[in-house]
Amino acid sequence: MNLVKSALASAVLLTAATGAHATPINGASLQNIINGLYSCATCSSVGQAPDVVTGQAAPDEAWAIEASGSSIATIVLELAGYADQNILGVYDINNPSSRVQLFGGAASSGSSVALSFDDTGLVYRNFGSTGVSFAGGYFGYYLQTPDNIFYSQAFLNPGGSDQMVAFQGDGDRIKLPTKPAGIWGPSSYILAWEDLPYGGSDRDFDDFVVYVESVTAVPEPGTLALFGLGLLGLGMAAGRRNRSVGAQR
Repeated sequence: MNLVKSALASAVLLTAATGAHATPINGASLQNIINGLYSCATCSSVGQAPDVVTGQAAPDEAWAIEASGSSIATIVLELAGYADQNILGVYDINNPSSRVQLFGGAASSGSSVALSFDDTGLVYRNFGSTGVSFAGGYFGYYLQTPDNIFYSQAFLNPGGSDQMVAFQGDGDRIKLPTKPAGIWGPSSYILAWEDLPYGGSDRDFDDFVVYVESVTAVPEPGTLALFGLGLLGLGMAAGRRNRSVGAQR
Protein backbone atom coordinates (compact mmCIF):
# COMPACT_ATOMS: atom_id res chain seq x y z
CA MET A 1 0.00 0.00 0.00
CA ASN A 2 2.87 2.40 0.79
CA LEU A 3 4.32 1.80 -2.68
CA VAL A 4 0.94 2.55 -4.25
CA LYS A 5 0.64 5.76 -2.24
CA SER A 6 4.19 6.75 -3.15
CA ALA A 7 3.64 6.21 -6.88
CA LEU A 8 0.34 8.08 -6.75
CA ALA A 9 1.95 10.94 -4.87
CA SER A 10 4.71 11.14 -7.47
CA ALA A 11 2.16 11.33 -10.27
CA VAL A 12 0.20 14.04 -8.44
CA LEU A 13 3.37 16.05 -7.83
CA LEU A 14 4.31 15.82 -11.48
CA THR A 15 0.85 17.03 -12.45
CA ALA A 16 1.06 19.88 -9.97
CA ALA A 17 4.50 20.83 -11.28
CA THR A 18 3.06 21.42 -14.75
CA GLY A 19 0.55 23.88 -13.31
CA ALA A 20 2.89 25.81 -11.00
CA HIS A 21 4.00 28.78 -13.06
CA ALA A 22 4.38 32.52 -12.77
CA THR A 23 6.65 34.73 -14.86
CA PRO A 24 7.57 37.99 -13.11
CA ILE A 25 6.23 40.84 -15.23
CA ASN A 26 5.63 44.57 -15.05
CA GLY A 27 1.99 44.13 -15.83
CA ALA A 28 0.25 47.51 -15.54
CA SER A 29 0.00 48.05 -19.31
CA LEU A 30 -0.99 44.46 -20.04
CA GLN A 31 -3.58 44.57 -17.25
CA ASN A 32 -5.12 47.66 -18.84
CA ILE A 33 -5.22 45.93 -22.22
CA ILE A 34 -7.05 42.90 -20.84
CA ASN A 35 -9.32 45.05 -18.68
CA GLY A 36 -10.26 46.89 -21.87
CA LEU A 37 -11.71 43.69 -23.33
CA TYR A 38 -14.24 43.71 -20.46
CA SER A 39 -15.32 47.31 -20.91
CA CYS A 40 -18.18 47.07 -23.43
CA ALA A 41 -21.77 47.58 -22.30
CA THR A 42 -22.66 43.87 -22.55
CA CYS A 43 -19.34 42.49 -21.27
CA SER A 44 -18.46 40.99 -17.90
CA SER A 45 -17.30 43.25 -15.10
CA VAL A 46 -13.73 44.52 -15.36
CA GLY A 47 -13.28 43.11 -11.87
CA GLN A 48 -13.59 39.62 -13.38
CA ALA A 49 -10.54 40.10 -15.62
CA PRO A 50 -7.61 37.80 -14.79
CA ASP A 51 -4.78 39.28 -12.75
CA VAL A 52 -1.85 39.30 -15.17
CA VAL A 53 0.68 38.48 -12.45
CA THR A 54 -1.13 35.79 -10.47
CA GLY A 55 -3.56 34.53 -13.12
CA GLN A 56 -1.09 33.14 -15.66
CA ALA A 57 -2.05 29.80 -17.19
CA ALA A 58 0.19 26.74 -17.15
CA PRO A 59 1.23 24.77 -19.06
CA ASP A 60 1.62 27.30 -21.87
CA GLU A 61 4.51 26.08 -24.00
CA ALA A 62 3.21 23.30 -26.28
CA TRP A 63 -0.23 23.28 -27.90
CA ALA A 64 -2.71 21.22 -29.90
CA ILE A 65 -5.87 22.17 -31.79
CA GLU A 66 -9.08 20.70 -30.41
CA ALA A 67 -11.35 18.28 -32.24
CA SER A 68 -12.82 20.84 -34.63
CA GLY A 69 -9.44 20.77 -36.39
CA SER A 70 -9.22 24.55 -36.73
CA SER A 71 -8.14 27.45 -34.52
CA ILE A 72 -8.65 31.17 -35.09
CA ALA A 73 -6.00 33.63 -33.89
CA THR A 74 -6.98 37.30 -33.51
CA ILE A 75 -4.63 40.18 -32.72
CA VAL A 76 -5.74 42.07 -29.62
CA LEU A 77 -3.06 44.78 -29.65
CA GLU A 78 0.56 45.36 -30.63
CA LEU A 79 2.57 48.09 -28.92
CA ALA A 80 6.06 47.05 -29.97
CA GLY A 81 8.55 49.39 -31.60
CA TYR A 82 8.90 46.61 -34.17
CA ALA A 83 5.13 46.46 -34.72
CA ASP A 84 5.42 46.89 -38.48
CA GLN A 85 8.05 44.14 -38.73
CA ASN A 86 7.15 41.51 -36.14
CA ILE A 87 5.93 38.10 -37.28
CA LEU A 88 3.79 35.75 -35.19
CA GLY A 89 3.44 32.12 -36.13
CA VAL A 90 3.58 28.49 -35.08
CA TYR A 91 6.41 25.96 -35.13
CA ASP A 92 6.84 22.20 -34.84
CA ILE A 93 7.89 21.44 -31.24
CA ASN A 94 9.93 18.51 -32.59
CA ASN A 95 11.70 20.75 -35.11
CA PRO A 96 11.61 24.47 -34.17
CA SER A 97 13.14 25.45 -37.51
CA SER A 98 9.92 24.25 -39.18
CA ARG A 99 7.67 27.30 -38.89
CA VAL A 100 4.48 28.73 -40.40
CA GLN A 101 3.74 32.45 -40.27
CA LEU A 102 0.30 33.54 -39.09
CA PHE A 103 0.65 37.34 -38.97
CA GLY A 104 3.14 39.66 -40.66
CA GLY A 105 4.03 43.23 -39.80
CA ALA A 106 1.12 44.70 -41.76
CA ALA A 107 -1.45 42.96 -39.55
CA SER A 108 -3.22 45.10 -36.94
CA SER A 109 -5.70 44.83 -34.07
CA GLY A 110 -8.69 42.71 -35.03
CA SER A 111 -6.88 40.83 -37.81
CA SER A 112 -7.67 37.10 -37.72
CA VAL A 113 -6.08 33.98 -39.21
CA ALA A 114 -7.28 30.36 -39.24
CA LEU A 115 -4.79 27.60 -38.40
CA SER A 116 -5.61 23.95 -39.07
CA PHE A 117 -4.02 20.53 -39.64
CA ASP A 118 -4.99 17.45 -41.56
CA ASP A 119 -4.54 13.86 -40.35
CA THR A 120 -0.96 13.75 -41.63
CA GLY A 121 0.09 16.89 -39.75
CA LEU A 122 0.02 19.11 -42.85
CA VAL A 123 -0.46 22.72 -41.77
CA TYR A 124 -3.13 24.94 -43.34
CA ARG A 125 -3.32 28.72 -43.07
CA ASN A 126 -6.75 30.18 -43.85
CA PHE A 127 -7.63 26.70 -45.13
CA GLY A 128 -4.91 26.74 -47.78
CA SER A 129 -2.06 24.24 -47.57
CA THR A 130 1.30 25.67 -46.49
CA GLY A 131 3.18 22.58 -47.68
CA VAL A 132 4.66 22.25 -44.17
CA SER A 133 3.94 19.33 -41.85
CA PHE A 134 4.31 19.17 -38.05
CA ALA A 135 4.90 15.74 -36.54
CA GLY A 136 1.96 14.71 -34.37
CA GLY A 137 0.19 18.03 -34.84
CA TYR A 138 1.77 19.51 -31.70
CA PHE A 139 3.08 23.03 -32.02
CA GLY A 140 4.38 26.08 -30.22
CA TYR A 141 3.92 29.77 -30.95
CA TYR A 142 6.82 32.03 -31.93
CA LEU A 143 7.39 35.77 -32.26
CA GLN A 144 10.02 36.86 -34.76
CA THR A 145 11.53 40.34 -34.54
CA PRO A 146 14.27 41.84 -36.74
CA ASP A 147 16.81 40.68 -34.12
CA ASN A 148 15.45 37.50 -32.52
CA ILE A 149 13.02 34.62 -32.68
CA PHE A 150 11.27 33.93 -29.38
CA TYR A 151 9.42 30.69 -28.67
CA SER A 152 6.61 29.64 -26.34
CA GLN A 153 8.99 26.90 -25.12
CA ALA A 154 11.20 28.89 -22.77
CA PHE A 155 14.27 26.65 -23.08
CA LEU A 156 14.64 27.74 -26.72
CA ASN A 157 14.99 31.42 -25.74
CA PRO A 158 18.11 33.32 -24.63
CA GLY A 159 18.83 32.37 -21.03
CA GLY A 160 15.92 29.93 -21.07
CA SER A 161 13.57 32.81 -20.28
CA ASP A 162 9.81 33.04 -20.73
CA GLN A 163 8.97 35.51 -23.48
CA MET A 164 5.24 34.75 -23.44
CA VAL A 165 2.59 34.52 -20.75
CA ALA A 166 -0.87 33.02 -21.27
CA PHE A 167 -4.30 33.54 -19.74
CA GLN A 168 -7.12 31.02 -20.05
CA GLY A 169 -10.77 31.92 -20.46
CA ASP A 170 -13.27 30.94 -17.78
CA GLY A 171 -16.60 31.88 -19.34
CA ASP A 172 -16.38 35.67 -19.05
CA ARG A 173 -17.92 37.82 -21.76
CA ILE A 174 -15.40 40.05 -23.55
CA LYS A 175 -15.10 42.03 -26.78
CA LEU A 176 -12.14 41.63 -29.13
CA PRO A 177 -11.23 44.48 -31.51
CA THR A 178 -13.63 44.67 -34.50
CA LYS A 179 -15.61 41.64 -33.22
CA PRO A 180 -18.95 41.42 -31.41
CA ALA A 181 -18.88 40.65 -27.70
CA GLY A 182 -18.77 36.94 -26.90
CA ILE A 183 -17.76 34.28 -24.41
CA TRP A 184 -14.09 33.74 -23.53
CA GLY A 185 -14.25 30.00 -22.93
CA PRO A 186 -11.69 27.58 -21.47
CA SER A 187 -10.38 26.45 -24.87
CA SER A 188 -9.35 30.02 -25.69
CA TYR A 189 -6.28 31.87 -24.44
CA ILE A 190 -4.71 35.29 -24.54
CA LEU A 191 -0.99 35.08 -25.33
CA ALA A 192 1.09 38.13 -24.41
CA TRP A 193 4.67 38.55 -25.62
CA GLU A 194 7.81 40.43 -24.67
CA ASP A 195 9.75 41.21 -27.88
CA LEU A 196 13.19 41.91 -26.37
CA PRO A 197 15.35 39.34 -24.53
CA TYR A 198 13.88 39.11 -21.05
CA GLY A 199 17.03 40.13 -19.17
CA GLY A 200 17.26 43.45 -21.01
CA SER A 201 13.57 44.20 -21.52
CA ASP A 202 10.95 46.27 -19.74
CA ARG A 203 9.05 43.01 -19.02
CA ASP A 204 5.67 44.52 -19.75
CA PHE A 205 4.56 41.71 -22.13
CA ASP A 206 2.35 44.05 -24.14
CA ASP A 207 4.43 43.99 -27.34
CA PHE A 208 2.18 41.50 -29.12
CA VAL A 209 -1.10 40.32 -27.58
CA VAL A 210 -3.13 37.70 -29.44
CA TYR A 211 -6.29 35.71 -28.71
CA VAL A 212 -6.26 32.06 -29.82
CA GLU A 213 -9.28 29.78 -29.71
CA SER A 214 -10.07 26.05 -29.94
CA VAL A 215 -6.65 25.08 -28.59
CA THR A 216 -5.41 23.06 -25.64
CA ALA A 217 -2.14 23.61 -23.83
CA VAL A 218 -0.42 20.25 -23.39
CA PRO A 219 2.39 19.20 -21.04
CA GLU A 220 5.86 19.04 -22.51
CA PRO A 221 6.77 15.61 -23.95
CA GLY A 222 9.38 15.18 -21.20
CA THR A 223 6.77 15.87 -18.54
CA LEU A 224 4.41 13.40 -20.18
CA ALA A 225 7.16 10.77 -20.11
CA LEU A 226 7.82 11.37 -16.41
CA PHE A 227 4.11 11.24 -15.68
CA GLY A 228 3.91 7.97 -17.60
CA LEU A 229 6.72 6.54 -15.48
CA GLY A 230 4.78 7.56 -12.38
CA LEU A 231 1.69 5.74 -13.65
CA LEU A 232 3.82 2.73 -14.56
CA GLY A 233 5.19 2.67 -11.04
CA LEU A 234 1.64 2.91 -9.72
CA GLY A 235 0.57 -0.06 -11.84
CA MET A 236 3.57 -2.17 -10.85
CA ALA A 237 3.04 -1.39 -7.19
CA ALA A 238 -0.63 -2.31 -7.44
CA GLY A 239 0.29 -5.57 -9.19
CA ARG A 240 2.75 -6.52 -6.47
CA ARG A 241 0.15 -5.77 -3.82
CA ASN A 242 -2.45 -7.93 -5.57
CA ARG A 243 0.01 -10.83 -5.87
CA SER A 244 0.90 -10.46 -2.21
CA VAL A 245 -2.75 -10.55 -1.16
CA GLY A 246 -3.35 -13.58 -3.35
CA ALA A 247 -0.43 -15.47 -1.80
CA GLN A 248 -1.79 -14.86 1.69
CA ARG A 249 -5.19 -16.37 0.90
